[in-house]
Amino acid sequence: MTSTYGLYRKLADRPLGKQAFGLGYMLKAPYFATVRPKVIEMGPNRGVVQIRKRRAVQNHIGTVHAIAVANGLEAAMGLLCEATTPRGMRWLPKGIQLEYVAKTPSDVRCIAETDAADWDKEPPFQVDVRCSATLPDGTEVVRGVIPVWVTASKPAG
Repeated sequence: MTSTYGLYRKLADRPLGKQAFGLGYMLKAPYFATVRPKVIEMGPNRGVVQIRKRRAVQNHIGTVHAIAVANGLEAAMGLLCEATTPRGMRWLPKGIQLEYVAKTPSDVRCIAETDAADWDKEPPFQVDVRCSATLPDGTEVVRGVIPVWVTASKPAG
């Protein structure tokens, strides 16, 4: 378990704990602050954030911009990887492959998932993190994969 996941577990059930964790997450990875992801769930093989529709993430037609949704999916993937990467290993996204299948006219939930078997390998290896973004009614608006490269951590020194 990484220190990030340990902190999430300490804070998640406390009043305003997830909000405090989410703020810290944005400070650690400042680019995520552009979409203000609300952390919904962090755990092994699953990360979920919510992106609120607001002017700063809208495109010219008034829907949530596709790249804002992609940023939310990357934030969800990061939560999953922090909670899942085995001790002594580290992760790095290699790219992003997404299909934009529908407009995003409202808030959107960004979900990243893997299976436990995806991580049961000797490093280095690749994990293909499955991603999906859905509207409150369950309509899928974006789906894809974020390939993550997993290697042994370098010794301190």
